[in-house]
Order: sequence, then structure tokens, then C-alpha cells
Amino acid sequence: MKLISAFGAADMLELDRQTVRRALRHVRPDGHENKQPRWRLKTIIDAVDRHLGRSNGAIAPTATAALDALFEAFDTGCKRLDGLPDLEARRREARRLMAALVELDAAMRADARVRREDELRAALRCDEHFRIAMRNFERPCGWTQEQCWALLTERVEGAEQ
Repeated sequence: MKLISAFGAADMLELDRQTVRRALRHVRPDGHENKQPRWRLKTIIDAVDRHLGRSNGAIAPTATAALDALFEAFDTGCKRLDGLPDLEARRREARRLMAALVELDAAMRADARVRREDELRAALRCDEHFRIAMRNFERPCGWTQEQCWALLTERVEGAEQ
């Protein structure tokens, strides 16, 4: 699970740093790095949306619950990846998690459309989340970033045929 600083999120989301700081003022960090608070990207975006008054109560709770369940399943799988005993088991699990990540990405994009989020902002947010999430597979599986993306590409091309 990749954690992000408030300033890093402000740069990624192209928002003013103080806006993000204010939005996160009362949000408990998901973790710390070098004694500095860090949050998941989803936590940051939810806080900013609430802060800017974008929170829309018209969204079906089941859709939000489904998206939360996908996030939770992916995060749990990534945490479990380090604990697997051998390299081959970690690589098998990473391939399964890549499929889950593709499903999560599609759900995030669908959720953004339902919420009528700006299309470019949603695409940037989802792309950045995907890029960061793919980094979860490098160390435990002994892959480079290029190998991770090549495996994902092979998986997508295999599904199309």
C-alpha cells in the first residue's frame, strides 16, 4: 500500500498545497514515513472532496461499498504478498492482484463518471493510483518496473485474443 504526503498529493492532483493541508487537518493518517503523516490516495481525495463540498449524497451506498471492498481486497492482498514463503508463490499472487487492480481501476473510473467528476481529473487520479499500485509488485517479486508493466500488457493482450 503506497502512502502519500499531503504535498505530494497536491502536486499529483494539481491542487493548492494549503487546500490539501486544510482538507486533511482532521483526517487520521493511514501511516507515517520518517515521522511525517501519510495517507492513501483514496483517503486524500475523499477529504478534499468533502472540504470542497463535492461530497454527493445521491451516490448509491452499495456502489461506494463495492468500491471500498475492491480497495480493501487489493490492499490486503498487497500486505499479504510480503508474507508468502517463496518467490513463485509471490509472483502468482502478484499476477492475481494485477487482475484485481485492473478491476479496481475500472470501478474507480465508473465511480468518477457516476459522481460527474471532471473527466481529466478523474483520469489523472486513476492513472496515478494505477502507477503507484503497480510499484507494490517490484520488491516482493524481484521484478523491475518494466517487467511489471510487461506482465500486465501480456495479460491484457491474452484476454483480448
